[in-house]
Amino acid sequence: MKKLILVTLLGLTSFCTITAQDVFNQVVKNAKTVLDDPKADDFMISVSQFKYTALQYLCNTAMKQNDGSVEGNFLDIQAYSLNHFIISYFSELAKAQNASNSTQKDIMKKYWRASTENPLFEDQDKETTDVFMDDPDCITPFSLNTDWEKADNAITEK
Repeated sequence: MKKLILVTLLGLTSFCTITAQDVFNQVVKNAKTVLDDPKADDFMISVSQFKYTALQYLCNTAMKQNDGSVEGNFLDIQAYSLNHFIISYFSELAKAQNASNSTQKDIMKKYWRASTENPLFEDQDKETTDVFMDDPDCITPFSLNTDWEKADNAITEK
């Protein structure tokens, strides 16, 4: 529980000193730093692996669809929204730690639906886009093909 709160607080404060044009690069860098840290715990590694993979997928797919160019602002908004989405997810789960399994599953389903109902690209490669969703041990069971801004807004509005 303490680790979850610490991760949430670190994630919330990590954007305080970052300019808008640096958000995407900073989120990728932070995720990569955790992945390269031999002392990182399994929770941090899992979350960082998802963020890193999701942002790489986002950037690569956007570049393919836009002839090799993507606006930095687009990537920054997506990265910020992804980070906020993940923080909100674990924050809600932490608050519901003593709630029923049904309540916890409802939270998971709400976030899962927000991810799957807000695709960003018309990508038919479900084997790739759903790799985290198809892993029953994954703590971030979301689609890589997510418009993170829309998914985050869907969660915030509910």
